[in-house]
Amino acid sequence: MKKNNYFKAFTFLVAILVTIFQNSFSKDDGFSSQNIILNGAYQGKNIYVQNPFTVNMKDFCTDEVYLNNAKVMSQIKSSAYEIDLSHLSINEPVTIKIVHKTGCKPKVLNAQVIRLNSNLQFSNFTIDNSIIQWSTKGEKLGDKMFIEQFLYNNWVSIKEFQAKGSSSNSSYTFESIHHSGLNKYRIKYVDKDGSAFYSKIEEYQSILPEITFYPKRVSNKIYLSRGSDYEIVDEKGTVLNKGKGKEIPCETLKEGVYYLNVDNKTEKFLKK
Repeated sequence: MKKNNYFKAFTFLVAILVTIFQNSFSKDDGFSSQNIILNGAYQGKNIYVQNPFTVNMKDFCTDEVYLNNAKVMSQIKSSAYEIDLSHLSINEPVTIKIVHKTGCKPKVLNAQVIRLNSNLQFSNFTIDNSIIQWSTKGEKLGDKMFIEQFLYNNWVSIKEFQAKGSSSNSSYTFESIHHSGLNKYRIKYVDKDGSAFYSKIEEYQSILPEITFYPKRVSNKIYLSRGSDYEIVDEKGTVLNKGKGKEIPCETLKEGVYYLNVDNKTEKFLKK
C-alpha cells in the first residue's frame, strides 16, 4: 500500500517537472523564450536594451547579441547595454537577435528606431551647382524635415522645413552650400513622435577651389582665400567663434593651440 502511494507521489512530481520544463520553452509575445528577433532598417540611431538578472540573481539575462547573423556581443555583465549600428548605411536592412536565458527576458527600449514609415517616400532628390531639391509623398502636417550635410566627420543640419502635409507629392528647394571636393547630403524627416526617417545619401562633386588661410601663427586675424562659413574650436572641441566671411577676428583668443573648421577641413593654428 505504501509503495503504491510512493509511486503515485513520484509520478505526480515528474508530471509537475515536465510541465515546468515545457512552459520554460513556451512562446511569449511572439518571441521564443530564448530569442528576441528585431527586423527593420538602420535610421541613424542605436538600440538600447535593459538586461535584468536571471532568476537566481547570479547572472545577467542576455547571453549573446547577433547583428545580421554576425555575433557582436557576448558575456554582457551590465544591467543595460547599447547595440551599435553606426557602421551601417542609412536604410540598410537590420536583423537583431538577442539570445537570453530562460526565466528572464531583456527589454528593448527603442525598437521603433529601426522601423520604417511605409507611408513616407522620398523622390526626385537632386543636387546641382546651386540648388538642392527633392519631393516627398505621405508626409503629415506638423512634421519636420532637415537638410543635413556631412561636415567634419558628422552630419550637420543646415536647414529646417515644416512638412506641407500634402497627400500627393510635395516639392522642396534650397540653395546649396557646397564646399570644395565631394559633398554629401541627405534629408531627415522627423514625425510628431520624434521618430526619424532618412532619404538616401546624394553626392555632388564641387569644382570650387580649396580654401587656404594665413597666418598659421595668429595675432589679430585669420584671412581666408575666399568667403566661407567657419568655426574656431579649442583642443576640447568647444566652439569659440563661428561665422561667415573672408576675415576671422582672433583678438579675444588666449595664447595657445586652436583649430579652424572651414571647407570641410580642420586646420591647426597657434594664437600668439
